[in-house]
Amino acid sequence: MAQHASLPGRDIHRIVTMAGRCEAVDGIAPFNEQTTLAMSAHPAKHRRHFVVPLNDSVIAYAGAEVVGDVAEAEMAVDPGHRGRGVGTRLLGNVLDWIAPDAAELRMWSHGDLPVSQRFAAKHGFERARVLFQFSRGLDGFPWPASWPEGAGKNWPRGGAPAASLADGVRLRPFRSGQDESEWLRVNAAAFASHPEQGRWTAADLRARMEESWFDPDGLLVAEDADGMLGFHWTKVEGGVGEVYVLGVDPRAQGTGLGRTLTLAGLAHLAAHGIRQVDLYADESNTKAVGLYRKQGFAVVRTDVQWAKRLTRA
Repeated sequence: MAQHASLPGRDIHRIVTMAGRCEAVDGIAPFNEQTTLAMSAHPAKHRRHFVVPLNDSVIAYAGAEVVGDVAEAEMAVDPGHRGRGVGTRLLGNVLDWIAPDAAELRMWSHGDLPVSQRFAAKHGFERARVLFQFSRGLDGFPWPASWPEGAGKNWPRGGAPAASLADGVRLRPFRSGQDESEWLRVNAAAFASHPEQGRWTAADLRARMEESWFDPDGLLVAEDADGMLGFHWTKVEGGVGEVYVLGVDPRAQGTGLGRTLTLAGLAHLAAHGIRQVDLYADESNTKAVGLYRKQGFAVVRTDVQWAKRLTRA
């Protein structure tokens, strides 16, 4: 088993190939976007890659990083090599590396698979967080009767109440090269209590903007004379739209801006021919979960974050 501060291209290819075999068997990809992007990131003291090679392939991989006194990791074992202790040895290596700094290890299980449940129970993890993926088609969506200033061309209209903004607020697309610092400020404020989204850095934002799916026109911004108030970042991959990130600055929360931004992003997707939209929400965010259910979204997938308290030597 090898540890790396950064991964060579050949190992990334082998890990991605192994992840594809996992997805074919499990019905779901084993790694989230953060882990996938980290495979190509520059070396960092707080991040480590663990690779289990066999001949010219990789049969298991874990990516881990430490933030403060909390470590986060994702791992996967090739379906053809499960049940042989590979995952246990891989976890052991992760635990050895984080031991000097971390008081807790958190790991995602995508799809809440029984194999992951058994592994978590065997190694003393507890169910700590649940993330729902919602989905719905846009045909028959209750579109508003009118849109506020800044609406895009060909946004659909219907018989629902008008989408409105407070006086002095307008919508516009994100401006690459100009809006990054303001976006990061609003994102940090809107997600101050979120364990992942709220700590995005300029490098995190830049990495997403360099992805092939990024479209500044699909990142809608609401602003007034004092600056950015909120945003709805949409994403399109494989013909499916996504509510990628929706954030509202605390000074605008409770004004209805979130509802208008949600509708605006969905309308932007519909105007570009998208007919299915996905979004994610924490089970604990009962307000958001209730809102999405009322808008016709249904849960199609459940991800679980498992946590293990660690005893420092």
